[in-house]
Amino acid sequence: MQKALLVFLLFGLATNSSAAPRRQHAELHSVAVKRPNIVVRGAYLGKVEIWAVPTGTEITENEYALVGNAKRNNDAGRNEIWVLPITCTSPLIPSTEVFVKGFDANGNEIGKKSLPYNTLTGIYEALCGAP
Repeated sequence: MQKALLVFLLFGLATNSSAAPRRQHAELHSVAVKRPNIVVRGAYLGKVEIWAVPTGTEITENEYALVGNAKRNNDAGRNEIWVLPITCTSPLIPSTEVFVKGFDANGNEIGKKSLPYNTLTGIYEALCGAP
């Protein structure tokens, strides 16, 4: 009798947990340059911003430049691709760092990821090619 009760209890828990909707949480996976675009991969994102840190000394966050908002290039879901076209006259040039901020559907920032280039020359060459 106890075994039968245990089987029904486990069966009930299994069907209850599989019937519950999965939470879809926003994730920022990667950022890369694929000319002529900056490409961001993520999941369930509501917005993706591209930012540049200008050259100079003692630069504060208030001086960072919002370059623009990437646009989702495919259906919303687990494998989203967000794209921002690159122009070599944008605030990305000149800069010492380029990073993206990912936001969930409620507008909450969920993370940041930087391009792997951290010099003025490295960023320029990645975005625009060799001078």
